[in-house]
Amino acid sequence: MLNLLSVAEWRDGGLVLPPALSEARYNRPGSGLYARLFDGEKGLAWQSLSLSHSGVSLPAPLSMPPGGEAFDRIATAEGAPLYRFTFGLLWEGPEGDVPYALEVSFSQQPFQQEARGFRRSLWLWLGGATVALLLLQMALLRAALAPLGRMAKAVEALERGEEGTLARPWPLELSGLAKNLEALLASERARQKRYRTTLDDLAHSLKTPLAILRNTRREDEGERSTQLARMESIVAHHLKRASLGTNPLTSDAVPLASHGERLLAGLRRLHADRGLTLTADLDPTLAVAVDERDLYDILGNLLDNACKYGLSRVHLRAEGTADGVKLWVEDDGPGIPEALHGYVLTRGARADTAQQGQGIGLAMVTERVASYGGALHIGTSAFGGAAVGVTLPRASRPAPESRA
Repeated sequence: MLNLLSVAEWRDGGLVLPPALSEARYNRPGSGLYARLFDGEKGLAWQSLSLSHSGVSLPAPLSMPPGGEAFDRIATAEGAPLYRFTFGLLWEGPEGDVPYALEVSFSQQPFQQEARGFRRSLWLWLGGATVALLLLQMALLRAALAPLGRMAKAVEALERGEEGTLARPWPLELSGLAKNLEALLASERARQKRYRTTLDDLAHSLKTPLAILRNTRREDEGERSTQLARMESIVAHHLKRASLGTNPLTSDAVPLASHGERLLAGLRRLHADRGLTLTADLDPTLAVAVDERDLYDILGNLLDNACKYGLSRVHLRAEGTADGVKLWVEDDGPGIPEALHGYVLTRGARADTAQQGQGIGLAMVTERVASYGGALHIGTSAFGGAAVGVTLPRASRPAPESRA
């Protein structure tokens, strides 16, 4: 604007500007830089070559008093956005002062391109800084949480038995936790040692009377020897369970028919005075993948309960299912009310206090069956009494000959 005013001059009764200006864009048609001079009385007095030779149409000028100025945004008739600066002046001529308005318009495109470039650069740097900060934060978190990862691996090694202690340098924040875990491990080891010592003493104490009973001659020597062998097997079985802590005992393929008939034979002699009829429907090819002593405990408790509450008949049956083998023990006794099904499975609970017992049989059966992934079910038998069923895993290999 000031450059234009510096080259303006009064000529032929009016203010004029030279056709060619020092700023080259004024002289190049369609350059985006345009200038117009308006006489306050006659209208348009002059316009730059960039406007007059380009066919660009600009909006009407602003009415500007002398000394006034305005900055606004306009657009050409073709829609090109422009910035416009208008300045009002009073030119002293030979015949008096004449009001003029000088207008300079220039394209917004260079500014918009610069703004877009600035935004791109800003987002690029901000994005790069964000990624760098995230990576730095991840690295810091990884370094800060690394001791927790080492402790988790140390605990897993303890669970697998690869290590026996957590004694190693730990950060201050984890040293208390490590000490508490060490104390817990020491307490658990001491408790297991006490259990093993007690069971060792029990097994050692039973060996002598068992040996004496084995060598004592009485009636039905074969049955007595069988029961004594079973007692020895039970003691050894529980001792092995306690000494190993967990239950990594391999489960053989145990035939159901021979074990079930053996238990029924003993119960027939035991309840001969009551006239109970004990029957079985067992497929000789069915075998379960459980420990033999556990099977004796499961069937023995179920059959003993059925004989205790049955009036005249107890029936043992088994069937192979998709989930394994389901065993059912049925009787014709009073049965178990549905409201008490959950109660009788708790340790020490008894639905009938008139009969002798401690109320742990069904609870023990439930625990043993659950250790093999099975379940216990209570229902009503076809004889009107109770039907107690258990699901056990089916053996995938042929059942071997039964052990004594």
